[in-house]
Amino acid sequence: MRILLVYPKSNFPDALPASLRIPQLTLPIIAALTPPEHEVVMIEEEFEPLNPNESWDVVGITAMTATAPRAYELASVFRRNGAKVIMGGIHPSVMPDEAAQYADAVVVGEAEGVWQQILQDVQSNQLKKRYDNPHPDITESPLPLRPKKRSLLGLRFFVTPIMASRGCPHDCEFCCVHRVYGRKQRHIPVEHIIEDVRRSGARRIMFLDDNIGGVRSYALKLFSALEPLKVRWYGQASTRFILDDELFDRAVRSGLEALFVGVESVEPESRKTMSKSPPTIQHCEEAMRRCRDAGVFFHASIIFGRDEDTPHVFDRTLEFLLRNSVPSVSPCILTPYPGTPVFDRLTREGRILHNNWSYYDHTTVCFQPKNMSPEELAEKYLDFRDRFFSFSSILRRSYVNLRISPFVFLGASVAYRKTTKVMKGHFKSYFKWLDQQKIASVSDRTDAASERQVQTAL
Repeated sequence: MRILLVYPKSNFPDALPASLRIPQLTLPIIAALTPPEHEVVMIEEEFEPLNPNESWDVVGITAMTATAPRAYELASVFRRNGAKVIMGGIHPSVMPDEAAQYADAVVVGEAEGVWQQILQDVQSNQLKKRYDNPHPDITESPLPLRPKKRSLLGLRFFVTPIMASRGCPHDCEFCCVHRVYGRKQRHIPVEHIIEDVRRSGARRIMFLDDNIGGVRSYALKLFSALEPLKVRWYGQASTRFILDDELFDRAVRSGLEALFVGVESVEPESRKTMSKSPPTIQHCEEAMRRCRDAGVFFHASIIFGRDEDTPHVFDRTLEFLLRNSVPSVSPCILTPYPGTPVFDRLTREGRILHNNWSYYDHTTVCFQPKNMSPEELAEKYLDFRDRFFSFSSILRRSYVNLRISPFVFLGASVAYRKTTKVMKGHFKSYFKWLDQQKIASVSDRTDAASERQVQTAL
């Protein structure tokens, strides 16, 4: 059979250069699970064009929440052209009934253990509407089937994605990783990881794990095995990972070059509710100093809009980041993704503004904040981005960070500046759309009330 695997594009405006973006790993994993008698083509829409009118026997689409509308659009076209469409990924896993309206089958959970069965069922015309496979054994998973030349316009991607584990023991209100992948970390054998790195020929790799140091014994074994390869690597970790002397030192010796760290908030009340955060902001500052002294690029993730946040949180956060010369930050607005506790809570409280998934993108205000209006949250968020990514801020932080990773520091800073400019237009069109939805909602309620009055009079 001819099989197409698709990762749809998002509508979010992102000015990050293509060479600095991280290719996805889901499609190469599914391709590796596909029996060799089938023809497989992988397309990530962020990097290459997709012709939805081409003929395929099977189309597999993996979707995040922000890409779900595009995934549904593509699925409808492919089905009209005769393909069997299989949908999976985070969003279909937490919203399977919704996804089932657009696909011939939905995978809830992970592909290992069910993908081959799906293909057999397609061939025997016995395809089921839903396949559930929570937390499969991934120790025997085949190595990802990577394209021979992963590049765009002749430029190699900056990093090669690697996944060593799935699952997360933490219970963050805004995250659904533990719901989809489980609370216990499951690991790919270290020897498989090393073989994957060697086959890929990569000199820089990015671990996509939610917490590369989540299981200490495994992480130490992995770092020891990586050290002889002389690769440079990036990953996601908690501040506790950095404050663990042995673990962090071994990571640095193995080639650690940059860490994405969920700082999340500088507000003491907010931090008390975050299970993966250290008890005080001073511990976070110590982790930043450790990275700086070790030459490790510290990329912080910050979330604005939590119930504890007031309009003053933006000034306090900016002061904290500048005082600590934080090289780079992903500033996010709380997004109540379906499948998360925060989505369930805000739904109960009547604070979800809409379910247009294309706007569930980490930055667009999709809920009613507690201490601000949606417009004020968006305005102060954009102002924060303007100030942190201003030339004066970049210059102030450059003395420390140009010594650590000049290419990443300057590239990310310029890209975030450009993205902020584009986002202003994005927010303007978004709130215009939101106002139209409010007017339509009021009109619908008025019409319904008028109809009831007429029926009562009759």
